Amino acid sequence: MAEPQERDLPSLEDEIFGVAHSVEVEQAAHAQPKLQTDRAEVLAERARVFLGKDIKALSAGFAMFVFVDAVMMYAPLMMSRRPSLLPQFITLLVLAFGLGGLLVWKVGGRWRTFGIGMMLAWGFLTLVSVGFLTGVTVPL
Repeated sequence: MAEPQERDLPSLEDEIFGVAHSVEVEQAAHAQPKLQTDRAEVLAERARVFLGKDIKALSAGFAMFVFVDAVMMYAPLMMSRRPSLLPQFITLLVLAFGLGGLLVWKVGGRWRTFGIGMMLAWGFLTLVSVGFLTGVTVPL
């Protein structure tokens, strides 16, 4: 008696259920292993694209805060008799950490890195100018 794979006639199960069995075997020549360098190149390219977009959003948030800070602090720092910088300090603090924190925690996406850029700019300007540009210290 012939084996089920060798018969040309369909089996009784095939006729009842209408099932035709076919098995395809992948040839060994077509299945080439991927090289580690290919995977590494793909991952490096994805990282470049991802970091490129994040760096742009981070620098945009940084630049936006520096611009707003320059506009807000120019007049008080150019006056010979300086008024209190408390309103500018509170406004810049709320802008950097209030809006920046909102973008980081609630909005997400690319806006997350934009908010981080705003907060980093506040910290950077405070450290570089010893607090003069953010109103932390009162100029003498």
